[in-house]
Amino acid sequence: MKIGIEGFSFDSAHYTEGISDKCSNIHGHTFTVDVRIEEGEINKEDGMVLDFGILKNNVRKVLENWDHKLLVPQSEMSKIETKGEFNLEIKPMEENAATTENIAKEIAKEIYEKT
Repeated sequence: MKIGIEGFSFDSAHYTEGISDKCSNIHGHTFTVDVRIEEGEINKEDGMVLDFGILKNNVRKVLENWDHKLLVPQSEMSKIETKGEFNLEIKPMEENAATTENIAKEIAKEIYEKT
């Protein structure tokens, strides 16, 4: 059995070594996040694996740290230089590339650790 919650989103910018040179330019996306729970014991007292209210709050808190950030691999942080009349928040990533797959993997890990 799989149960879950859907409809979360956040906006971030990143760059990758994709199949085209466009991907290596800093560019942004609106990422959508759906969370599925695939395993767990049903609590006999409340009949739930996990209270969705708790899960929703934890997902929102995790995504706050990803929203409106520039996603940069930790290994490249020392290479980033910026100047200008703008705000810039950088979210260092553990993985070596800020691909959608790695973004999803890190967000899933953060949600799991928080919940």
